[in-house]
Amino acid sequence: MVPDWRAEYVEAAALGEDGESSTLTTASQQAAKTPVDKVLAFLDLLLTQEGGKWWAKLQHRAKRAAKQKSDDQEAMTLSEEDKKQLKTLKKRLAAVGGELVIELPEMNASVSSKGTPRSAKVRVLQLQLVCRLLCYGALTKKKKEKKKSLKKEIRGLLDRVALMLDAANPPSLADEDADERSPFQEFLQQELAPRLQMLLPDLVQYLLRVYELEEEEEAKDDLDNDAMNALLPTNGKK
Repeated sequence: MVPDWRAEYVEAAALGEDGESSTLTTASQQAAKTPVDKVLAFLDLLLTQEGGKWWAKLQHRAKRAAKQKSDDQEAMTLSEEDKKQLKTLKKRLAAVGGELVIELPEMNASVSSKGTPRSAKVRVLQLQLVCRLLCYGALTKKKKEKKKSLKKEIRGLLDRVALMLDAANPPSLADEDADERSPFQEFLQQELAPRLQMLLPDLVQYLLRVYELEEEEEAKDDLDNDAMNALLPTNGKK
């Protein structure tokens, strides 16, 4: 049975009476076998239910391909059937996301209330971010202005999530050499990006680049390319 996505959304955004997260619905509990944030559990449930067995297999292949790529082996390529399925999934996810999107003025009002706990505000921002990301996935190149507008909203929401997450849990500065990522960096790079990489590869890379979270190897490749380009002769006038 297909979950009631609005009910699942409300449940993911809800807080218990003590200010802590209330228990997940049965569907959400099934989607999250390990303890994860409710926003991520909601996203996992969406991907699992709408993508089905095909999505699970594709994700498994993607993980294997990522490991092979790190071993300098050939990365995964999508078949025509995979591309067709992916396009269909994007449309289905965008339909769900579109139903759950709250316009910015209304959302701002809900998270500006002084009586709303900080954790609830962060969760609403994260959920609305997820909904907009899903909507972005179904936009074609022809809808250039819509993509530009939605990308701006996504950036704005990420900025606000970063501010609230990192202000509440700043990384330790005691050891400058410590490889400690901030809560926002962990959310974007380690949680959100892997889940959406197959659906939104260009947008995910753009966001990681904007927030300076590209993988070290990719960043090194960019620097190497820049260095090589600097050595090439220019066509300027003498």
